[in-house]
Amino acid sequence: MEEKYKKQSIERFEFISEDNLNKLKQENINTLGELSTKTRTNLKNYGFESSEINKIDIELQLLGLNLKNSL
Repeated sequence: MEEKYKKQSIERFEFISEDNLNKLKQENINTLGELSTKTRTNLKNYGFESSEINKIDIELQLLGLNLKNSL
């Protein structure tokens, strides 16, 4: 099931601010699959706050995906 989500746009996560979406796009992260290859540290380095990273991780898990190195 997660394969179909990997190709979906990061914009599916409407809770991510426009600024943070732009940061991800600048790093060539446009899909949920590409986002799932990143670690919490990567996202923190892009300027995400811990609460935003937690929300992303939870939402990815609900779709059968994970941030890299997440359980």
